[in-house]
Formats: sequence, structure tokens, C-alpha cells
Amino acid sequence: MRRWIVRALVFALPLTALAACGSDDPAGGGTDVTTAPAEATAPADFMEGLCAAIVSFQSDLETENASFQEGLSGGAPTPEETKTALGSFLGTAAARTEQLLDEVNELGTPDVDNGDDVRSALTTAFEQVVTLFNEAKTDIEGLSVDDPAALTEGFAAAGTNLQEAATGIGTSLEDLSSPDLEEAAAAAPSCKGVI
Repeated sequence: MRRWIVRALVFALPLTALAACGSDDPAGGGTDVTTAPAEATAPADFMEGLCAAIVSFQSDLETENASFQEGLSGGAPTPEETKTALGSFLGTAAARTEQLLDEVNELGTPDVDNGDDVRSALTTAFEQVVTLFNEAKTDIEGLSVDDPAALTEGFAAAGTNLQEAATGIGTSLEDLSSPDLEEAAAAAPSCKGVI
């Protein structure tokens, strides 16, 4: 289960968007955890809901990333326009990740031996992604547009920070395992192509 969760988290971080802005020609906080339902959620229901939420999340971020890239590809955007577009993209990504976190919290705790650990690890990971997006947005907004070289370096540094953080989040999930959830994921229609 850890492998595809890590892939989802890495995908969540808009490295391609930041890399595009880091060329030689430059053209805050977490979220509250919702209380889980009192009853445990069957593994099949949990995995079906989790995969569906991640697929929707990935699709929305793909759409936002494509729109962001398209907005920068026409003409020659100014450094200010590039900075504003990237900040907006990161803010949208943070908000969409918060929505994903809410959806995961609504699933409750999977009815498996380490269900509390699984729920806690997922919640913590997605909270960290929200924080990363918000911090990257703050970093980008703090860059000066008066020095194009420094702006380019700032975009690249933000991308590097996101990449390193994604690796750290992935490492924190390495020991997350549940044979029951793996089996449920293999049978869940929404998990096809996700795991």
C-alpha cells in the first residue's frame, strides 16, 4: 500500500510547474483533522473511497497544472505574471489537498489490525503536503521580481524543497503496511491504475 500512496504524494507536489518556471528565461499552516466516524470502516469500503479520492485529486491537479502551463506558454509572461501564476497555482493545490484530507477523514478508520496507524499516517502525510504547498506559496510570494536571475533561483529552490520534502514524507510511510488493505485495494474498481 505504501508504494502507491507515496506515488500519489509525489504527484501532488507540482515539480513540473516549478521546473518550468526555473528556466534561464523566467517568464502557512495545516488543517484541522475531522473527527472520524465512530464505527470502523470495512477494508473494501475504505480502499474504494481512498482510491476514488486520490484519483479525483490527481485529475484535478493535472487540470490545474495544464491550465497553469498553458497560461505561461502564450507569449512572453513577465516575471511578475509568472510569480503571480505560480503563487495562485500553489494556493489552489493546497486547497485541493485540504479537500482530499477531508475526504480521507470522512472514510473513518479502516477495520484492520493497524487501522488507527494507517489513518494517522495518511492524515499526517496529507497535512504535510498542505503545509508544503502553503510554505512554497509563501516563499514564491516573497521573491523579488526586480532581479530575474534571483527569481529563477528562487523558483528552482522552491522546487528542490518540495522534492526533498516529498521524499521525506515517502520515507515516513515506508513501514505502513496492511495485508487486508492490500487485498481490498486489489479488488476495488477505483484502485485500478492507482496501485
